[in-house]
Formats: sequence, C-alpha cells, structure tokens
Amino acid sequence: MSVESADDGSDIFWPGYVDAVTNLVLNLLFMLTIMIVAVFMFALQLSRAKADKPTPAIELPIGNPAAEIVNKDGEIQALRKELESLKSQALVQNELRGAQKVVTAKSALPQPDKDLEKLTASGGGVIVSFVQDAVTLSAPEAQTLRASLASIAASGSARIVVLVPAGFSEAKRLGFYRAMAVRNQLIEMKVAADKIEVSIREGKSGADNAKVLVSPR
Repeated sequence: MSVESADDGSDIFWPGYVDAVTNLVLNLLFMLTIMIVAVFMFALQLSRAKADKPTPAIELPIGNPAAEIVNKDGEIQALRKELESLKSQALVQNELRGAQKVVTAKSALPQPDKDLEKLTASGGGVIVSFVQDAVTLSAPEAQTLRASLASIAASGSARIVVLVPAGFSEAKRLGFYRAMAVRNQLIEMKVAADKIEVSIREGKSGADNAKVLVSPR
C-alpha cells in the first residue's frame, strides 16, 4: 500500500515546471520585442528631426582676416560712389565754359534763380525758363529751343539740371516735367536717351524750379 501511494505523486512535478519556464521565456521575448520596436521608432524620429533642422549660418569672427577684407571692400565702394558724385559736381562747373544762352518758355520770370546763376557762373550752357505752372513748350518755343541746343546736341550727350526747393514735393514734380520736356527736344534732335543725364537737385527753400539748365556732358 505504501509503495503505490509514493508512485502516484512522483511524476507530476516536471510538466508544471516546464510550463512555468516556457511562459516566463515567452513573456520576456514579448517585452524585449516591444522595447526593440520602441527604440527603433525613437531613433527614426530623432533622425528626422535632425534632418529638418536648418543648418546654422557660419559667422566669421571679428578678428578673422576674411571679415576685415569684406568690411574694407564695402568702405572702398562707398568712397568710390562719393568720388563719382564729386566728379559729377565738378563737371557741371568745368564743362559749362562759354557764353550762356537763355530760352524763355511762355514769358520771362520776374526773379532769376540766384542759385542756378551761381552754378553756371563759371561756364555756359542753355537755360530754359518756364513761367509759373508751365511744363510744356509750344511749337515756336520748341523750334527756338532746338536752335539753341544745336551745339549741345552735336556733342552727342547732354546734362539737364533743375534746382528745386528742399522738401517741396510739388516743386519736384513740376521740375521733373520741365526737365522731361527739354529732354524730349534733345531726343528729337537725335541725341540718344541713355546719353542724356537728368538731375533734379534740392537747393535752398527759395530755389526756382522754373529754370532748366542744359549743358554738354
């Protein structure tokens, strides 16, 4: 009787142990798979974020020779522009040598433009004088003007200068229209448009924009 009872409970331990270990291994494999997928997705998102991030601009340090060269180039360009401006002002006075001619549009102005007289005191040229709000030339006035501009047109280039009161936009507009009226006459006299320089300059508050100075370039 005792031998039979011992044989009945000796073989049921190992199957239960194997089942428990198998379940543990399967659970560990499932958790490991989840962790691997999570790490892979995190790495993929991180790589996308780095790809979308713009590359920062490279700034040259203050003491870098390349930065100093760039700054010096800018200063050189500014000096060249200032030199060209000074040359242009000097040419207005040096090239207008000779007797001045005055062509009146409509009628003479009661008060001459003193600033324009000073500008042309050392040289000649043609001064077209407009009256009040006049901005165009009649046919006889245009014919007279073309006769006076013959020597300037023969040179193949011209400069048109109008002095306007500082800060007065309406005077600038009238001065521009008058300069364009004279420019159109030069173009009709076969002077190339790119050879005609038009300059609307601000003078004193009392500058007279009714006078248009024409001179060879």
